[in-house]
Amino acid sequence: MIAINIYNFFPLLSSILFLILGVLVLIKDRKSKTNIAFLFVCISTFIWQFSWFLLFPTRDAASASLLIKIGWVGIILIPVSFYNFATFFLGIRNSLNRIFLIIVHMTAVAFLYFLLFSNFFIDGYHNFFWGLYPKAGMLHPFFLLFLLIIIVRIFYLFFLYYSSQSLAKLKVYQLKFLLIAVTFYILSSVDFLINYGIEIYPFGFIFILIFLAIISYAIVRHRLLDIKLVLRRSSVAGASLGVVIGSAVGIKFLSREYFPDYGLTINFLVLAGAIFAYPRLSEFFYKVANKYFFTSLYDSRKVILDTTNRIRTILEENKIYKLLDDTFRRIFGVEKFGVLDLDDDGKNYTISYNRGFKLEGKEKFPANPTLHKAFIEKNKSIILEEVKDLYYSKDTKETIKMMEKAGVEVLAPLNIKKRTIGLLVLGPKETGEMFNKEDLQLMEIIGGQSAISIENAQLYSEVVNFNEKLKREVKKATADLEETNRKIRRANSKLSGAYKKLRQLDEAKNEFISIASHQLRTPLTSIKGFISMIMEGDYGKLSASINRVLKKIYISNERLIKLVNDLLSISRIEAGRFTFNFRKNNLPQMVSKIMDTFELEAKEKNLRLTYHPPEKEMEDFIFDKEKLQEVISNLIDNAVKYTQEGKVEVSVKDNPEKARITVSDSGRGMAGNELEAVFEKFRRGSKSTSVDTEGTGLGLYVCQKIVTAHQGKIWAESDGPGKGSRFIVEIPKDLKPSEGETKKKAKEKENPKS
Repeated sequence: MIAINIYNFFPLLSSILFLILGVLVLIKDRKSKTNIAFLFVCISTFIWQFSWFLLFPTRDAASASLLIKIGWVGIILIPVSFYNFATFFLGIRNSLNRIFLIIVHMTAVAFLYFLLFSNFFIDGYHNFFWGLYPKAGMLHPFFLLFLLIIIVRIFYLFFLYYSSQSLAKLKVYQLKFLLIAVTFYILSSVDFLINYGIEIYPFGFIFILIFLAIISYAIVRHRLLDIKLVLRRSSVAGASLGVVIGSAVGIKFLSREYFPDYGLTINFLVLAGAIFAYPRLSEFFYKVANKYFFTSLYDSRKVILDTTNRIRTILEENKIYKLLDDTFRRIFGVEKFGVLDLDDDGKNYTISYNRGFKLEGKEKFPANPTLHKAFIEKNKSIILEEVKDLYYSKDTKETIKMMEKAGVEVLAPLNIKKRTIGLLVLGPKETGEMFNKEDLQLMEIIGGQSAISIENAQLYSEVVNFNEKLKREVKKATADLEETNRKIRRANSKLSGAYKKLRQLDEAKNEFISIASHQLRTPLTSIKGFISMIMEGDYGKLSASINRVLKKIYISNERLIKLVNDLLSISRIEAGRFTFNFRKNNLPQMVSKIMDTFELEAKEKNLRLTYHPPEKEMEDFIFDKEKLQEVISNLIDNAVKYTQEGKVEVSVKDNPEKARITVSDSGRGMAGNELEAVFEKFRRGSKSTSVDTEGTGLGLYVCQKIVTAHQGKIWAESDGPGKGSRFIVEIPKDLKPSEGETKKKAKEKENPKS
């Protein structure tokens, strides 16, 4: 078993840390040549340091000779792997560099040959107070010259790259930190003095540990190698544990030298000290990581889940903005936050929320088509420093200057599918840390869900405002009616005229309610008709692009019509004005006609739409044909809309006392807790927003009210997420006809000829 002491502990520590870093870099991107080259740098260093860890306490000549050769294999490979890494990182691909690479590799192979099969490179070893160390052979100075040439070449390539290109600020930071780190690594060459008999402890490991710290810092803070180390609670714990173990080893070594008779007591004191120090060290490293490595040690999946779950239950815009502000302030520590709303014409952004940005009274900002096309349309965030370096032009300079002046760091899109409704605006982090890839991905995901919630909140606000206006109008009409009644009571002599006037006012009130309904639906229906005529070519042949735009307008108009119908139905239900016309109808025929209307939509989605009528001919029975048709249409529409592939089946079954209609699909399915809640107002399935972002959650609520009025039942079934859904409606067959229908039939019996 290898004894660990104060002399070989640090080579062991550096070898392990280099191996871990190399593996992390490779895991992030296994296809990146830069990452693979950096892995070889880490492996070469690991071979060198781990061999020295085994060599120092060794006293066997054969073992020492083998370990020296293994360690020097790593040392010879270090300049080669470093040069490979530099060329891949800088993207150098010219023929001169390829020739130099061939010479470097051939020279390294020659050195390895003399190392392994002769004493010309390493000639034995020195025996110092801290352990064995290799002795330089006659070819050793040539290796130092080879090393010097590679170092000069690497710095020359870095200088050319830095001076010949317009680099992004992020790349500049990466280059600076990489050069500083490489410089410290080169300083570890001081250990070559020992090969020539100078008896000093090989403290070169100190410089390579500094190299390791600088590279890790650049990876975390400046996205070097395009990764972000997982310095979360586990790494905080690891750092704390490393300090505790390192301190314990040092104390044990000193106690063995100066207090050998108190070993048991010192062991107890070390254990007690470790238990006391560990939680305090963890807290210290946690604060250091927060301040210098991350704004916050957040779990992105947890943040996304928590934010989206909370935001989709909010129907007020300001509360959504406040939730987003609190979330980004907590996880990023941003000094400023705002939300911009894109106008309907897509040309200007309006401020909807602002914390901290100094805008000098401005309320609107022009949209930049160039940046919008390059970033926002692709659901990518705009980072000020990157666009300033890579996208600065006459088309973008005004927008970039405006962002700089206001203190904007990032603009994240609020997109619903490919439609933009606004932007999230973030200022810099309090720590000065740059936004990394994980931060941007989190913002873009939250932005997508927020866009849906914000649009729903805006729609809800419009509905609320409409209801308030309607209430005011009704209240005004009611006040007029009460005033008329007071006049009637005061004027008995004019009772007849007042009664007539009262009837007129009552009719005016009913007409007002009817007009309020038709004022919303009539223009929408007219728009639908004219769009259909245009698309069918009644006004001339249209281009494909105009047809696509008209189709989008047609779909949006249909959504508005459905929304108005649902809202008015709910208003009538809750006001007790939802009337029914119960009379005998044929259910299978009605369902068959409904199915015909969905054939085209199902065909466009490649869905199998199947209807299973009753096995035997079904007699007519009493129900409201118009209302029940609305229920079945709504269920089939939902099934087609939320099924991406597979089939939709509709069946009608005849029982002695009731009729059953079943609409089943092979769509996303539902979890158990969703099945009952799906019939609530403004309630939708947890995954439905990923398929259709524009639903309102009102249709099934109206369906339930209609079925209940028929004294029937409606419910949903599903075998689980991804396994489809079934909606079942049961209607009794013993309902009585409406009063008006009964009188009509009685009149027909009295006057059969009429």
